[in-house]
Amino acid sequence: MSESKVKKSISIRLDPRDHIRYQSMVEGAGLSLSDDIRMLVRRTLDEADEFSLDGFEVNCSFKWKKPEDAFPEHVGNLLVNVTPSQELTDETLLRLVFVIPEFWTEGLIEGSLYPRELFRIDSAYFHRVTSTEHTRTSSKTTRNVLSFHLLKNSWRAAIFDYGSNISQQQLQSQIQEAVTRHITNTIKCYLIGHLPSSRVLPKELYEEMVGVWDEHTLEAMLTPF
Repeated sequence: MSESKVKKSISIRLDPRDHIRYQSMVEGAGLSLSDDIRMLVRRTLDEADEFSLDGFEVNCSFKWKKPEDAFPEHVGNLLVNVTPSQELTDETLLRLVFVIPEFWTEGLIEGSLYPRELFRIDSAYFHRVTSTEHTRTSSKTTRNVLSFHLLKNSWRAAIFDYGSNISQQQLQSQIQEAVTRHITNTIKCYLIGHLPSSRVLPKELYEEMVGVWDEHTLEAMLTPF
């Protein structure tokens, strides 16, 4: 049997009270839990397909730099511009909390395999989301927060290479693919009501976060390369 035809299994953790209520309802209707979950997955995908992303676009601009003695791992910068579809307003887009993709592999150290971060993209400080209810951090390493929001539909980040031996072209391709996929799927999840409240900044909080910058400063921070 080909890999594409092998059914994948997943395990999930539920609050015991929710599990008992859910199981009682589903099995009380003569359904199995697995059949009902499969139906929920199919319904979620169908809902996502119903939304049009016409006009939606993610543009990634890269500027590579020569390594400096002080920070030799800082090899470039990234500017992302997002054009939302008609299904999503600019005001809502700016309040969505995105999560920086990470780039890890397993490396051989003294004969054993250990997780290794090949390269990293990190938000400029003015994009970071650090409020307790909305922040996201890496589960693999101690580092700055992964959560970020857009300013003027844009996101600026730095690129760090930790001896990956990957060409600039390959780095650019991997970063662009990962960032575009994440932003696209985050928006899809929001449109079908599958994005948790922790991934949407309240309007008042967002206004407080960006209120420290005047229009001139914002323009300067987000000036294209």
